[in-house]
Amino acid sequence: MKTFLSIVLAGSLAVGMSTFAFAQDGGKDGGKNGAKDGGKQRANDKASGAKVGEAAPSFTLKTADGKDWSLSDAAGKVVVIEWVNPECPVCVRVMEDGTVAGTIKGVKEQFPDAVYLAINSSAARPSSFDATPGYLTKNKIDIPALFDRDGAVGKQYGARTTPHCFVIDAKGVLVYKGAIDNSQGGDGKTNYVVQAVTQLKKGEKVTPGETKPFGCSVKY
Repeated sequence: MKTFLSIVLAGSLAVGMSTFAFAQDGGKDGGKNGAKDGGKQRANDKASGAKVGEAAPSFTLKTADGKDWSLSDAAGKVVVIEWVNPECPVCVRVMEDGTVAGTIKGVKEQFPDAVYLAINSSAARPSSFDATPGYLTKNKIDIPALFDRDGAVGKQYGARTTPHCFVIDAKGVLVYKGAIDNSQGGDGKTNYVVQAVTQLKKGEKVTPGETKPFGCSVKY
């Protein structure tokens, strides 16, 4: 009996030590390796997507009423793209507090023929697609709503959050990407999108050309 207990105890200790060692290492992706992999992933995320100063990726998507809309349809015009998800509280906030309306107004004051788009890439939340038209109508926002159901365009641009904004100049070059303004809490003093478009109108270099976007992650 003592021999049997000794064997069981020894086996338990061996399993425990093995488990402890695995936890310390974090498996193949944990510990130092995990930190390195995480660092690489963050670097890849930063490097991925459309780049400021280069031609904006072309695309064709379906509108809410099932028609095709292509970036080439706005050739020669300034284009602003905002990634949206009506089930994201931050997207709801920027709509309801007038941030989006103010942004569109500011853009149109500089370029009356500018095109402002809403793109939804949140395929993991199918109900968000159905809610998008009502989300815009409720807030009296009359802009094209495009559905990126496979997420290809969002990933091509590197859209990370809702909202995440991109400004394309009349030559088709991406000149700004990032946050809509400088405050996730709703008390922003600088609207980056309007600032970028105003600088374009003046023939100035868009500065900053990139800021950190805030909001909910795009639900690819």
